[in-house]
Order: sequence, then C-alpha cells, then structure tokens
Amino acid sequence: MTTTQLKARELIRNRRRLSFARKASLFGIVLRENGLAWTTLLAAYYATSAVAEWSFARLQRTKAERGLPGTSSLRLNERIWTDWDWSSGGDEWTLSPEWKSSLISCVLTRYVPEGVDTLEIGPGAGRWTAVLQPRARHLFGVDISETCIDICRRKFGGSSNTTFLKSSGADLNGVPDRSIDALWSFDVFVHINRRDVEAYVREFSRVMRHGAVGVIHHGSGAGTQGGWRSDLTTADFTRLLNESGFEIVDQFERWEDNGEVYSVGLYQDVVTVFRRAA
Repeated sequence: MTTTQLKARELIRNRRRLSFARKASLFGIVLRENGLAWTTLLAAYYATSAVAEWSFARLQRTKAERGLPGTSSLRLNERIWTDWDWSSGGDEWTLSPEWKSSLISCVLTRYVPEGVDTLEIGPGAGRWTAVLQPRARHLFGVDISETCIDICRRKFGGSSNTTFLKSSGADLNGVPDRSIDALWSFDVFVHINRRDVEAYVREFSRVMRHGAVGVIHHGSGAGTQGGWRSDLTTADFTRLLNESGFEIVDQFERWEDNGEVYSVGLYQDVVTVFRRAA
C-alpha cells in the first residue's frame, strides 16, 4: 500500500472516532461557511462513500461464502480483455515511468535469465514482452484474449524467436513439456481465481524444466483490499506451489532501488518468485 493510501486510511479511522456531537459541531461550521447547496453535496459524498464501502465488503463476503467467481471468471476475463482498448499498450497500469524502469531492472532482469526459453502468461499488448523478447532464446506468449494475441503477433511476429498462443485462461496448451526455463506474468494473476490458478500450477509442473524459475504478480487478500482482485491469497498460492514441488525463492510487496521504495501494486499485491527443484 502506498504512503498516500495509508494516510487516507488513517484519516478515515480518525473520522470514525469522532463523537456524534463533535461531528454535528463540525457540520454546523461547514454549513455556515459554505452554504446549504455545497454542504448538501458534501453530505451526499460521505453518504454514498459509506454505501460503497458497505456494498464492497458485503459482495466480497458473499462471494467467499457462496464460492462465486465474482469478476474473475474465465468467460468474463476473456470478454473484458478481448474488448479492452489496448491503445495505451497496458501502461495505464504503470504507476510511473520510474516504477516501470525499476521493476524491469530490480525484478524482471534480476530473476528472468537472459538467453533461455521463456514463457509469458498474459502478454496483453506487449508491455513486458518488449523487454522479454530480445532477452529470450525463444519466447512463448499465452493469453486468454484473441485480441492480445493478434496485437503481439503484429508487434513481435517478425522475430524468429516468438510463439503466441490463445488459451482458455487456465491452461498452457501448445507449450511443449519441459520446454521452459523462465516464466513471467504481471498484472494477470490478480484477476485469476484460485481454482484456475491451481490448474495453471499443474501446467507449470508440465512445462517447466528442472531448475526453471517463475515470477508471478498476484493479489494477496482475496480481493478485500480492492482493485477487483480474485479470490486468491498469498497463502493459497504458496500452498499450491509447495504441494506441486516448487520452492519459494522470494516473495515481496515492495522493493528498494537507490533509496526509493516501490510497491508491487496499489492493493497490497505480491510478487512470488519460485523455482522447480533441479
């Protein structure tokens, strides 16, 4: 979570600690200084914010209790990312140019070796593919969206070391057994439910060579922190990997680069680095 979000959360907590009499007094000052029309809009803002918070908490609880897919079903993911406007190339999720540059230097190039057979799950419009492709011996890109596959084939199809494949959103069909040395996925598994992640982990076991490394960005709290994350938790993902014989190399919510601290995402997201035993 960013410093700004932490400060906002603390402000909300402090506001809730105020007594009714104190709030009424503050409301009177606001009314006198700003007039009825502006104060009514302010009251409407606070009221709708409270309703939104209650609704979000209730829908997350209902999803968990009933085992609902929420906004992360395979069918919905396919429709969303097929119809998405990819004109920004995926950089609409880039927190800042400095964040992206640091992520590449401190995470991607640190853990994904150069000159090996690499797999990217969910390349989108090639936001990270542009970095992975020149480094890879051969790069497989697998995406649930036919639109994304078409975009990547147009962008990178002229390179002899790329193969882009359409998937169901829970498989790696077309990627040969024991063919992958490094796996990368960012801004993808945050929207994949636990059941489908379990299917993916089985596929990791099939396609990754012994000693291969995986780097995956995912949600940590089953969507409770916002961002329309899936029902996956860090504990779930760790357990699934361990049960399939993978070892955790690193797991972090933030990293430091030359004195600057960068968050993986805005919703307490995590990067898990794992390895198949040699």
